Amino acid sequence: MKRATFYLLWSSTASYLIDNQTQWICNLVHAQWREKRKGILVACLDQQQAIQLDQALWTWAPHTFLPHNLVGQGPTHGAPVELIWPPQCPDTSYDLLITLLPQCINYASSFSEVIDFVPLAESCKALARARYKTYRNLGFTLHTKQLPKTCFDSVKNTTRDRSYNSLL
Repeated sequence: MKRATFYLLWSSTASYLIDNQTQWICNLVHAQWREKRKGILVACLDQQQAIQLDQALWTWAPHTFLPHNLVGQGPTHGAPVELIWPPQCPDTSYDLLITLLPQCINYASSFSEVIDFVPLAESCKALARARYKTYRNLGFTLHTKQLPKTCFDSVKNTTRDRSYNSLL
């Protein structure tokens, strides 16, 4: 059964304006990969956002290693975690899509699981509602979770991992 989880954000910043959520997204990607060993595709708004997240994934926790790359780089069949942006399409199949986009991507139905975000700003909520309806029409089982406020704290050490395990 396909599953889409929408996280309700505490910040009024749009989820696809990654600045305030970079560390949390790094933790989410790491936790999903570490706990579930799923192939993960992170759909970024543009190349600049993907590069910013790529750099953050290399540096956010120096004692860990998260195999990832930008689309078109790395191994022939992609790394376990790949960062992509429109109009790029993945060359490899992935289990999980973490989307930072304001619209639903046209290949969302190829994933068994999607993680999306609902910002507080009304204009962004309207876009999230449209994505929610799209996932429902594609046959996804829909879930909504409140993002813990602690997710926006500094997360440079592994003791914080416990607060993210509840998100899995």
